[in-house]
Amino acid sequence: MSLDQDADGWFIRMRGPDAADVRGQFEEWRSVPAHARAYERRVRSFDTLMFLASTGTVRNRNLEVAKPWVLRTAFRKYAAAAVGLMLTGALLLIVAQRSFGEPQSLSRIEVASLDEVPRHISLPDGSKLILDRGSRVQISYGPSERRLRLLVGRARFSVAHEERRPFIVEAGAGRVIAHGTLFDVELTLNTVRIALLQGAVEVRDASGGNGRKRLELAAGERTAIERGSVAKPTSIAAADRQWPNDMLALDSVDIGEAVAAFNRTAPTPVLFELRSAQPMKVTGAFRRSDPESFARQLAATFGLRVEAREDGSFAILDGSRSGT
Repeated sequence: MSLDQDADGWFIRMRGPDAADVRGQFEEWRSVPAHARAYERRVRSFDTLMFLASTGTVRNRNLEVAKPWVLRTAFRKYAAAAVGLMLTGALLLIVAQRSFGEPQSLSRIEVASLDEVPRHISLPDGSKLILDRGSRVQISYGPSERRLRLLVGRARFSVAHEERRPFIVEAGAGRVIAHGTLFDVELTLNTVRIALLQGAVEVRDASGGNGRKRLELAAGERTAIERGSVAKPTSIAAADRQWPNDMLALDSVDIGEAVAAFNRTAPTPVLFELRSAQPMKVTGAFRRSDPESFARQLAATFGLRVEAREDGSFAILDGSRSGT
């Protein structure tokens, strides 16, 4: 069996009824870099097929012709899912070839990155999307605009240039309008943060509150929208650039804020339970997928201790002895 076939098998199993039972085996298999790359190729291919399936062209096709062949096929536990994926993929690729040059149109669909590391998604127009862990985005393409809404978390948008069809990202009360550029949008409880890495974008506040309503960002700048105002631009910090690499970079950040920033995308939380009000500033780069190492590095730096809890979390406590 080839590596790609192996990846296809895992892709089907992780969307089947026993996904929870085999997750440990899957994570062990995916820990090999070549396996992880093969699996990511499978995920990207599936996303592309789902995007195509949402176009008006494909929705109007009659896919009923596939049913008799599927029904006559003898299958075991996963064969039905495998046949469905391969058959759908073949039909959609044929349609994509026939409709080359037609306007790309998508009904509203939703993509998510749950407990995965930052997830890379290719969009039909050549734009690319990176979703942080626990993030969700709605996508809707029409003939006059490309509109996306960040529902939860953080995303990086690499926008393919189209003169007549702007790329609009909405998040909370914020809106970003771009044509061809690279930028991040993060949605927290009360704030929308935008960081522009390349190109230029227009940032708008859509809440109807008082304050500045519109701002033109330049490359290397970031801003925030909060309580009806668009903040004055500031320079992008290192953490704004590095998050898709699963790294959190901190530079002289209060320890409480550092833990809060880590927990926004951590697979399990780090609890901050200090009685002392002594100021502690955190500087360094931490892997966001490894909460235990983050907690123990902070504890070692400031003479604290770590307690591992039954729910999988790690608590930073007063004292100098690390727990197990």
